[in-house]
Amino acid sequence: MYSEPIEVGASFRIKQQDELKRLVLERRVEANERRHRFFQPDLSSAEAYADSIVHLREEYRAMLGWPMLEDSRGIPAAKVIEVATDEQSEIYRLEIEAMPGVTVYGLLFLPVGKTQYPLVIVQHGGGGTPELCSSFFDSTNYNDMTRRITRYGVAAFAPQLYLWSDAFGPAIDRKQMDVELKQVGSSITALEIFKIQRSLDFLLARYPIEDGRVGMTGLSYGGFYTLYTTAAEPRIKAAFSSCCFNDRYTYDWSDWVWFDSAGRFLDTEVCGLIAPRPLAIEVGIFDELFDVSLANKEIQKVSAIYDALGIGDRLFYREFEGGHEYGKDDAGIEFLLRWLC
Repeated sequence: MYSEPIEVGASFRIKQQDELKRLVLERRVEANERRHRFFQPDLSSAEAYADSIVHLREEYRAMLGWPMLEDSRGIPAAKVIEVATDEQSEIYRLEIEAMPGVTVYGLLFLPVGKTQYPLVIVQHGGGGTPELCSSFFDSTNYNDMTRRITRYGVAAFAPQLYLWSDAFGPAIDRKQMDVELKQVGSSITALEIFKIQRSLDFLLARYPIEDGRVGMTGLSYGGFYTLYTTAAEPRIKAAFSSCCFNDRYTYDWSDWVWFDSAGRFLDTEVCGLIAPRPLAIEVGIFDELFDVSLANKEIQKVSAIYDALGIGDRLFYREFEGGHEYGKDDAGIEFLLRWLC
């Protein structure tokens, strides 16, 4: 019987690997060209721009998957549980019905002594919870994110994503859940953005949110959801994303990728769906997860959109002296609230 050393066939396998890597690089070049042709909004004015991206937003929602194109939903039912009142806020736990059998859990902070107020959605990141980003027992790299926002006399809603660590609940496999949802035409991102939208359906109907003034902010995965939710939801009037915006080819995590997303929407185009609304982005110079230099290259493309529309003052970008954390000063928060208060 013929036999040979294991390594004899290795050269063929090396060739196959090289071929696939080269193929992906070639396809990315082609996808970039298609994406640039696809995303061609009207830059003649902010108003014309907003009108011209309506159909692009529908394409974006369709890319994320069901149930993002569900529009006729009504006001959802909800359980509201009083937690406490402190010097800043009345605090409640909410459980909102997003759809039959699917709920949103989150913490709601209402400013003490106010009859009307803006609302900010405050989104935790990977391994986190509403309680953690709201400093109920610790704050870690959130740096008191929620309470720094409520200090300005606004309402805050901090929803739970399918992202908690084992310390806060049952063990979860987010990537596997995303695979299972994609197999049936959805994605974990689509479902979680839809849940945030359903939260807004309830909050705007139930509470005196002043003139529908809603903003959103978040760290890391929360920064990702800030960008990707605001792109899908025009009711969010301004956004502040911390430590997420970057080159999505470099950081192509499986739950941040959809079929042919490179040919339609990467981070720049997602920010383009936020424009002409105000947008703040911050990145940590010493971020151990995301390369700040890549974010710097990508923001130039976003700046080009805002500058072409003559609304450069609506885009705030900074690289702060810090790591993977919510910036410790309030520059981004103040920019966000300037457009809401």
